[in-house]
Amino acid sequence: MTISQANQYVEKNKHKVNTMYRLMFHAMPELGWMNDPNGLVFYRGEYHIFYQHHPYDSVWGPMHWGHMVSKDLVRFTYLPIALAPDQEDETGCFSGGAIVDQKDKDQLHVFYTKHFDKNGLIIERQGLATTTDGIHFEKNSKPIIDVDLIAPHGLIQDARDPFPFYENGFYYVILGSKDEHNQGKFLIFRSKDLKTFTFHDALIDPIMKNSMAECPDLVKFEHDDVFLFSRIDFTKQKNRNISEYFIGRFDIENKKYKYEYQGLIDSGHHFYAPQTLKDDQNRVIMIGWMEIWGDPNVTHDLGHEWQGALTFPRELKIVDHQLLQYPIEEIISYRKASRKLEKGIILEKCLDLEIEDTDTHFSIKFSDPKDQENYFEIGYEDKKFYIDGNQLKSNALSRKESRNSYDSIKLRILIDTSSFEIFINDGIEAFTSRVYMESIHFMIVTNQNLKGTVHQLVIGGDESNV
Repeated sequence: MTISQANQYVEKNKHKVNTMYRLMFHAMPELGWMNDPNGLVFYRGEYHIFYQHHPYDSVWGPMHWGHMVSKDLVRFTYLPIALAPDQEDETGCFSGGAIVDQKDKDQLHVFYTKHFDKNGLIIERQGLATTTDGIHFEKNSKPIIDVDLIAPHGLIQDARDPFPFYENGFYYVILGSKDEHNQGKFLIFRSKDLKTFTFHDALIDPIMKNSMAECPDLVKFEHDDVFLFSRIDFTKQKNRNISEYFIGRFDIENKKYKYEYQGLIDSGHHFYAPQTLKDDQNRVIMIGWMEIWGDPNVTHDLGHEWQGALTFPRELKIVDHQLLQYPIEEIISYRKASRKLEKGIILEKCLDLEIEDTDTHFSIKFSDPKDQENYFEIGYEDKKFYIDGNQLKSNALSRKESRNSYDSIKLRILIDTSSFEIFINDGIEAFTSRVYMESIHFMIVTNQNLKGTVHQLVIGGDESNV
């Protein structure tokens, strides 16, 4: 499988995509399958988003790296596929990260997992590819972290998702892994020159027992560090696959770690494998996969020739040792019409909705105007926020409640063609869910006279947001 073959296939077949559930202000594949965001980076004045991509079908398959860029993370432009599994020791180019070279800012390095799966033999090594134009990547001929470095510390069939960062003269790479006792762990390697890596340390925590630890990401704020990670096949939660964070201090160089707080990143149905970047404004921006393993692939099952999307970018902040996440401010400039929230109004499904602070219990149903028994419900009762998609006639969703109790509540809700992203009390908690209704409009039905504002969003102007 070559990059040229993949790009030719996409160009030849992208017209077959059914646009019914295509999103207006979220990143999604031009054709085929998308899962984890990869290599998020601000490079040469643009945001680069890579992603796990199977261009030949709308289900998971041999992984490539799709690629898009954006000036504002609202509208996106597709670029040619960046990586394909075209070397002998890889049948897939799995997830990883990106870093700008410390000496030559024109060089961008992407780290990825060279996944090999043939005749029952699975091996995961780590590869490196470099670009100087942001489009064409040259792979190293050999792995930069091979099985001889991994095997003494983790399973060679489960060592993936390299996250790179630079600190005090060293390039560090953190891998997700586990051992023979099914203990999830993170393996840390380092190098001065990106050529020779050595094992440095392992992060192990009891909460990662009986789960594969993957998709690591480390963010350093002024007074706190945040370590993001995901767990697959985690049996202690109703959701088998979850994304979490630790807040504390992670002195990787000196191998000193202090865990102070731990939490779930998103409480909704569809959120996994988040990554972060720092941009030219020094903002920490997080993007996740807006799906979850094990749920139906709705657009694939409908024959729409595409599947998967990424969350709208969220700025991360730490306030009083608490992780807050909130939509980046760029979306505000796409508000083109605003009106008060009222019972029974009918709106197009491209909205930025603000509900003012209230301590009154309420429910809001976003229903199909032609079939009001088909709806997605949100509400607040007994100091808990909830979402409930049990009444959806396409891909019904279970009821989920907030982890926290709230004496009062205000909401910010981003609604796209087939997605809801809900932020409670300035980002203390977030819920993300994919919601599928055939109607291009919602009717808003509420049991209270809530104070709020509905902003219609008008994006337009770019083929990737069709």
